[in-house]
Amino acid sequence: MLRLTGKVIGVVAILVVFATLVFYFTAPVYTLRGIPVLNYHQVNDEKFSPLTMKTSDFRNQMAYLQEQGYHAITMEELYGYLQNNLPLPSKPVVITFDDGYVDNYTEAMPILKEYGMKATLFMIGDSIGAPGFLSAEQLKEMEASHIFEVESHTYSHKDLRKLSSDAVANEFSHSKTLLEATLGHPVQYIAYPCGFTNPQVDALAQAAGYRLAFTVDTGNVRSGENRFNLDRVPVFEGDNPLLSMQLRLHYVEIIGGLWSLRDFLLAHNHPTLASIVPLF
Repeated sequence: MLRLTGKVIGVVAILVVFATLVFYFTAPVYTLRGIPVLNYHQVNDEKFSPLTMKTSDFRNQMAYLQEQGYHAITMEELYGYLQNNLPLPSKPVVITFDDGYVDNYTEAMPILKEYGMKATLFMIGDSIGAPGFLSAEQLKEMEASHIFEVESHTYSHKDLRKLSSDAVANEFSHSKTLLEATLGHPVQYIAYPCGFTNPQVDALAQAAGYRLAFTVDTGNVRSGENRFNLDRVPVFEGDNPLLSMQLRLHYVEIIGGLWSLRDFLLAHNHPTLASIVPLF
């Protein structure tokens, strides 16, 4: 019995190692595993929260992407692949920022430039020029640098699930109109506030003229999915931000599953069990 148990343990260990290697080496193959859309918020050394990445940690992550041969692509390139199956560069990744904090200009942009990366900023319409947020001139300069493209994060960053259809449509159209007038180009991509959406909101985003819409559900973007309910890969500050990002790049399906399990346990009043689920 002990000998059999040892054999079983050995076989399981081999299978785990094999699966780990398969996940690791196939992660950059977007036709198999999809395209990671990384989701950031703030980058600075003054605020301390899970949504605020330290500049050194953000630099390490961008350096890792460059060293590993990842190519940051634009929303237009992502759309071309999803809509028309146009080819992408090897190891494509999309880098996104939500809300429009001023440190995206002062801190994140120079680091992105240093490592040859580009990003999409989803800007809250009524936050333009507000304290701590980007001004219209900064948004224009970010686009002129060809490092950032600016798209919509709705007008007032409300939970769209709790609004009437007319109110949601207004959030979409008002943001679109404002940003297009400010930037001088069509705004065709949107990220839902806090990632909250439902089928009605998805349909309204499409009706408003957007091409792609993003949640914060954890996963890669794959061809054939609902283009108005696309996953992203949240990137947080933590004990080891670089390792956390690496794990999410290579094992996003596993991590997304663990997060879903934790949410399920919490929803069914099992906080003790939920607390032992690793979140990476």
